[in-house]
Amino acid sequence: MEWIRHEYNTKSIKGLIVLLAVFFFLMMAFLQFTAAAVLAFLLAIAGLQLLYFKQVGKGLEFQNSKYRKRVLNGGETAWELEFENRGLPIWGGILKLSFYDSVAPLCNTGSNYTETIEVDVPFTIGLNQKMTVQVPLIAQKRGLSRIYKMELLIPHPFAEGHASLEYRPMVLQELVVYPKLRSYSIRNIPTRQKPGQFNLKYSLYDDMLQPVGTRDYVPTDQFNQIHWKASARMQAFQTKIFTKVTNESMLFVLDVASGYSTIHNLEERIEELAAYIEHCYADNIPYAIAINMRSAGKYPYFYLAAEAGAMQRQRALELLAVISKNHSTLPLRVMMAHMDVHIDLPFSTYLLTDKLGDTSRFLAEWSTRTNIGILESRNGGNTG
Repeated sequence: MEWIRHEYNTKSIKGLIVLLAVFFFLMMAFLQFTAAAVLAFLLAIAGLQLLYFKQVGKGLEFQNSKYRKRVLNGGETAWELEFENRGLPIWGGILKLSFYDSVAPLCNTGSNYTETIEVDVPFTIGLNQKMTVQVPLIAQKRGLSRIYKMELLIPHPFAEGHASLEYRPMVLQELVVYPKLRSYSIRNIPTRQKPGQFNLKYSLYDDMLQPVGTRDYVPTDQFNQIHWKASARMQAFQTKIFTKVTNESMLFVLDVASGYSTIHNLEERIEELAAYIEHCYADNIPYAIAINMRSAGKYPYFYLAAEAGAMQRQRALELLAVISKNHSTLPLRVMMAHMDVHIDLPFSTYLLTDKLGDTSRFLAEWSTRTNIGILESRNGGNTG
C-alpha cells in the first residue's frame, strides 16, 4: 500500500451516530414521527459521512516518475506532481510537502531557520480524474533538493477532524541547483611534447584533419602530404600545411577537509572550482576533479575522470552540487597517496587548498610528472 492512513476524530462521529440512533428509537416508541424523521435524516447524513470518510483516498494514485531537474542558482523551476483518482472525490484537501531548502517557494517572503521547508497546497480532485499539482520554486542556494515527506489532509465534509494520507515510498523527483558561476580564469599551459586537440603555433604534431594551406615542396616532405590539385595549378609541387595541435589537460584537486569536518569556506571554494570548470568548458580543455570526501566505489573519494565537452561540464557541476558539509572527509595526503598509485596525472595539476600540511613529499614527486599550481582562496579563506 502506497499511502499510510491515519484518521482523526472518527470516534466522535461514531458516538454521534449511536446517540442519534437512541433518540430515533425513543421518538418511534413515543410515536413522535416528525422528530423521528428529522433524526433519521441526521442519522443518514452522519452515516454517509462516516462511510465517505472510510473510503475516500483509497483510489488515489501518485505517478512517482523518476527524473532530475537542473537549474542555475537564482533560476525558477517547479515540483510537478501527477495524481490520478479512481475512488471517491476529494474536496477541500491540503497537500503538505516537506523538502530541503536548496529551493524555496516562489512567493515565499518569510525567513527559514532550518534546512527544510514545508508548503501547503490546496488539493481537490474528482472521480476518475487526472491532475498535475505544480509548486513554483526558485533556486536559492547550491545543493540537491528532494521531497522527503508528502502528506494529504482530507477534512470531514460536515464535522471536525480529518484523514491523513502519508505517502510511504520515496518521491523520486530531484532538483539540482548548480553553484554560482563566477568569471574566474586560469592560465593555460599546453605541452608541445604530446598530441591533442589544443591549437598551438609551435608544436611537433599536426592535425591531419585540419589543413590550413600549402607551401613549396622540400625534399624532406612526405609523399602523401603533397597537394596534387595545388601542384597542378602552380606547376610545381605543393605540400599541405596542417594545424599545429598539442595536449592540454588539467586536474583540479579540491581540499575540503579541516580536521574531521569540512572547511568553513566550503561554498567559496566550490564556486571557485565551478568558475575554473566554466573556463575549461569554454576552451574545450579536458579536465579531471578529485575531492577528498569519502565515497563508495572504485575510488574512496569523489573523482571525475578527465574529459571535455558539455556532458563533462554537467557531470562536474552536479558533483559540486551534491557536496554537503555533512559528508565525511579524509586527509589530503591520504587522497594524494591513492592518486599517486592509481591515477595517471595530466599535464597540469592545480591544488585548491590553503593548508598543504604534510603533502610536501607528494608535491616534490608530482612536480617531476606534472606542472603543479597551488590555488589559495581568493578571499583569503574569509567568508565575510
